[in-house]
Amino acid sequence: MDSPNAVRLGELSWPAVAAAVEDGVDTVVVPLGATEQHGPHLPVDTDTRLATELAERVARRLGDALVAPAIPVGPSEEHASFPGTISVSPDTLDALLRDYVDSVERGGFERVVVLPGHGGSFPTVDAVFPGLARETDVDVVAVTGLQRYMDLLQDGLREAGVDVDEPVVHAGASETAMVLALAPDLVADDRPEGHTGAVSAAALFSEGIERYDEAGVLGDARPATAAVGETLLEHVATAHADYVRAEFDALDS
Repeated sequence: MDSPNAVRLGELSWPAVAAAVEDGVDTVVVPLGATEQHGPHLPVDTDTRLATELAERVARRLGDALVAPAIPVGPSEEHASFPGTISVSPDTLDALLRDYVDSVERGGFERVVVLPGHGGSFPTVDAVFPGLARETDVDVVAVTGLQRYMDLLQDGLREAGVDVDEPVVHAGASETAMVLALAPDLVADDRPEGHTGAVSAAALFSEGIERYDEAGVLGDARPATAAVGETLLEHVATAHADYVRAEFDALDS
């Protein structure tokens, strides 16, 4: 039975989706995740799980939105040597995004929010977003800027009282805490301290993440708790929703 409080488009029947559109639900949030290693303590669907959760919290804040099934893969070549990683090219992700937007438009929706939760997808979103915004009849807002996302996570850690610097976010305190808040049974008890120093993007992408940590962790997962994770999720979701509202208001003006 269709739930009146459901925000996941995939959990609704097509008549329920049609009724939602008729009732004024005009926005679809598209979370972009990944399937890649996240150290020995987190599941390979970490980015997809977090992107979906953030998309749902943003959709509930917007009030007139549904959440599309997440795109569960992205460019992840720097993790390719670890079993479980599935990587697609930026061109493939570009094509998937365009097809998602086309489908949403045909479904009667008027607005799309593209919400990446995987660092490797941000460059593709940054590149494809201007064309999507010009070439489609729906309003498209993308939560762009990997540095902005990492800054939000760092600010959330400080808000939660965790004194950890994460110059690069991958399986450290912030991601581990958020998964603990959502699915603690999927987080191993032994949480590692990975590479906590500087990271060269050139070396990371040419040599792989193992150049810095053989277990695939950038950051220190030890301070993570579920309470910290909930603070992070709320902090980021609120900031994302405020950003999306401001972008749509600018389009309407």
